[in-house]
Amino acid sequence: MSVFNRQWLAQRPYVIAITITLLLVLWMASGLMKEEKVPSLNDTTELPVPKVKVETLVAELMTNTIELYGRTEPDRITTLKAEVAGKIEQVFAKRGAQVKKGQVIAKIALNDLEYQLARAKALLKQRELEFDGTQRLNKDGYQGKVQLSQAQAALESVKADIKRLEINIANTVIVAPFDGVLNTRYVEQGDYVKDGDNIAMIADLDPLVVRAHVTEQQINKVAVGQAATINLLDGHAEQGNIRYIASVADDETNTFKIEVAINNQDYHLKAGISSEVDIALAQVSAIKVSPALLSLDEVGNVGIKSVVDEHVRFTGINIVRSESDGIWLSGLGEEAEIITLGQGFVRAGDKVQAVKSAEQQQ
Repeated sequence: MSVFNRQWLAQRPYVIAITITLLLVLWMASGLMKEEKVPSLNDTTELPVPKVKVETLVAELMTNTIELYGRTEPDRITTLKAEVAGKIEQVFAKRGAQVKKGQVIAKIALNDLEYQLARAKALLKQRELEFDGTQRLNKDGYQGKVQLSQAQAALESVKADIKRLEINIANTVIVAPFDGVLNTRYVEQGDYVKDGDNIAMIADLDPLVVRAHVTEQQINKVAVGQAATINLLDGHAEQGNIRYIASVADDETNTFKIEVAINNQDYHLKAGISSEVDIALAQVSAIKVSPALLSLDEVGNVGIKSVVDEHVRFTGINIVRSESDGIWLSGLGEEAEIITLGQGFVRAGDKVQAVKSAEQQQ
């Protein structure tokens, strides 16, 4: 460029600015004129199919059971009390001894009860003679109805006294009301008791009763007479039958009380032992799995993930029986490919590649 042209441009800087602006506009216009490639909605990126390790498990016939917890209790229990005051004259039954209905447990001294009874009986004869005489005079018109009523009242009063004394005398002998075990005796010979004091506690242990509670979901599955297996905490296993089912639920727990009766003729079983009650229901097909294989779905339900037609299926758990090394679940079919590794990284409906363990591939 000549010196003249440079001087001319230097005197006119707006020409340089206009030139640069035109060049920028042309450059931008050239970019807009190019055809842009719009991504197609049908274009999808092929994602790799995740692999999961599976194991084929086969169902077995299992007896569905209801497992409850309770404790053994006496069939009935009663505390014998003194009905008359006096000194304990004799005790006949030892603590822990088996007693029969009507067996004498203790005897309270009669004191003067026999003399009171003898006097009342003598007075009875007098009142009978007085009543007979008043009755004859009333028929002859010499005695009014008032005198007759008074004589009759006096006669009945003596009869009532005699009856009361006879009952008091009978109550000095404390007897067992039913067969059972004299679990506690509260008195010794020479003790003085008042009316209402405890004498002894007797428990009927045949049958022995296990009381437990069933839920609202279980109540329609049990019935009176249904067999039950009782596993006692001390290691004994006994057979029994349901003899009672409550018709009204407990207000606090909303459960129904049931009673299972166990034959205990020889009293070898004790009351107060914690027990597990297993009530057998219908047989169902169940698959045994490790608790470690349980997983959660998107809403927090617990279940098992399996592979069906190359897709993940989630099945909620329905426990048939629990054992120390696993749990038996129904609802998985006769055979299922259970995901044993990778279940935490896939969801129900996901397509997966199932890889069997080396043992099952052989």
